[in-house]
Amino acid sequence: MVALFGGQGSQHIGMGQDLCHNFSLAKQMCEKASDQLHTDMAKLLWSENPLLGQSTYTQSAIFLVSMMAYAIYQQEGGKSPQLALGHSLGEISANGASGALDLEHGLKLVFERGRLMEEVCAKLGQEMGMLAVLGADIALLEAFCLQAREGGQVLYAANFNGGQVVLAGAKAYLQSLESKSFGAKKLVLLPMNVVSHCPLLEPMVAPFKALLEQHLKDSYSFGVVSNATTQVYRDKAGALECLGVQLTQPVRYSDCVSVCEKEDSFYVEFGTSVLKNLNKRLSSKPTYSITDTTTLKEALSV
Repeated sequence: MVALFGGQGSQHIGMGQDLCHNFSLAKQMCEKASDQLHTDMAKLLWSENPLLGQSTYTQSAIFLVSMMAYAIYQQEGGKSPQLALGHSLGEISANGASGALDLEHGLKLVFERGRLMEEVCAKLGQEMGMLAVLGADIALLEAFCLQAREGGQVLYAANFNGGQVVLAGAKAYLQSLESKSFGAKKLVLLPMNVVSHCPLLEPMVAPFKALLEQHLKDSYSFGVVSNATTQVYRDKAGALECLGVQLTQPVRYSDCVSVCEKEDSFYVEFGTSVLKNLNKRLSSKPTYSITDTTTLKEALSV
């Protein structure tokens, strides 16, 4: 089994609610996170509020719900992963599942990751964002990004997800783009207030690696696939290298799935369901996503 963990943009109102209502372990984890972040996480997750759109809290919320789902799956007798693959922020959740981060240190790490991203993006002088592009020719899209940068625009290909590529750039410019510009079927502006996986985040690499050094334990139960390099690392040294590089280089999710295809028979996504949809185009093997008690039972039955 390969454990999957979603990234920023997969958040939604109501996530984790069913798990907290049905499992005391999830409720305890939510209460612990609330105390640590000085925020009512139940309210943040389950009611309309502006905090869920702020990267510091978005990333904390996704990490928390991912860890809830993984902990419950293990508590209920689920299979132990052979590998873990997380998309963007999800790579940190994958480290947590493998044993390198407990809930407390993981929450501290992702909260600061979100804060550093917001800090860097605020200094760029314009609101930043991410745009999903579906069905475009990748070479054409990369050429378009290069031409845009040569013309003074901020635009990078940040995620390669098979038939979906995510662009990072100034939100106003992203909103002005039309699908016909690069032969795309559809454009979707993601619910994000930062950019990621592009050279714009270079200023946060050193402080983030210092945080990784502080919070990561050299304790891995299984390997984690790097978003940036597709290599599998199984220790703190590998994590420090790969998670630092991940900030400024694109997520190569489709290539990472190819690495996982060589070894394992099915996938389980914990806390979110975005990667399950991506995997439909990338793998012939089944992908299950655990977001509530019903989907938990489905994953446990495999």
